[in-house]
Amino acid sequence: MTQLSDNEIALIPEIMSFWGFDHPAKIAPITLGISNHSYIVTTPLHELVVKFLINQPVETVENDVAIQMSLVNAGIGTPEYLSNDDGIYLFVREHHHAVVSRRIHGCVPKTIDLHLAHEFGHMLAGFHTSVKHLPQPNTRGLMNPVTSKIKSALFSQALPKGIIHGDFHTGNALVDLATQKRIIAICDFEEAGENIYIVDLAVTVMGVCSYAENVMDLELIRAVIQGYETLRPLCAQEHAYFPEALQYSAHAWIQWFQANGYGKYARNHQKRLETVMQLDLKQ
Repeated sequence: MTQLSDNEIALIPEIMSFWGFDHPAKIAPITLGISNHSYIVTTPLHELVVKFLINQPVETVENDVAIQMSLVNAGIGTPEYLSNDDGIYLFVREHHHAVVSRRIHGCVPKTIDLHLAHEFGHMLAGFHTSVKHLPQPNTRGLMNPVTSKIKSALFSQALPKGIIHGDFHTGNALVDLATQKRIIAICDFEEAGENIYIVDLAVTVMGVCSYAENVMDLELIRAVIQGYETLRPLCAQEHAYFPEALQYSAHAWIQWFQANGYGKYARNHQKRLETVMQLDLKQ
């Protein structure tokens, strides 16, 4: 365990007190994810998740809370940050920043079939149709062309836009434990911001629709799109520019992975990009 993790764990009893919970009986790190550090914390009466913000800007916590409220109002499951008795959502000690939510009993999906791919599309459209505003503009999201510095014809077109998730893939969804066929929660909104909707759909397709050896699967792609269109039908121009959106989103992630030392993920995404461009994406 790293020194950083040791320091985080040492702070968790104080964090529990900050929110008025009992002293933790058990602390277990969540090993998935590369952006922040999270822990499952068990007290005599509660199961909680403590998330330390590592790469996530502190100011986006206000956006997270707004997104969570919008999703809950739309009947979509999501971890909800808790506020303490003073209405404060963020714990701050020196360079440590943490938020707390109640644990949702689900798991990240281990495999993707057509039904679950359809679910991913449907839930992404649910996000797009329910989240309409962010209190803080987020220009740091990785899909933002100002951040990626990748030129694309997408951003000179009058394509539908709004608030996107920016990183909705298998690692940012929880499915029910019994069947693993139903998404019960959407997680992790640090990349959320205003952008073109089909860029977000492309991010999800690239993150969901591959099988062994990172080869993209046409039927899974179609299932995601069909699930999406149950709530928000794509216009003709969005269908026409979708291949461009796939290339843009893939290059943005490959660039970020390479810049931050995640060469394996960059190679995986490069293989997905190469194989998806060989498919006939026309409906």
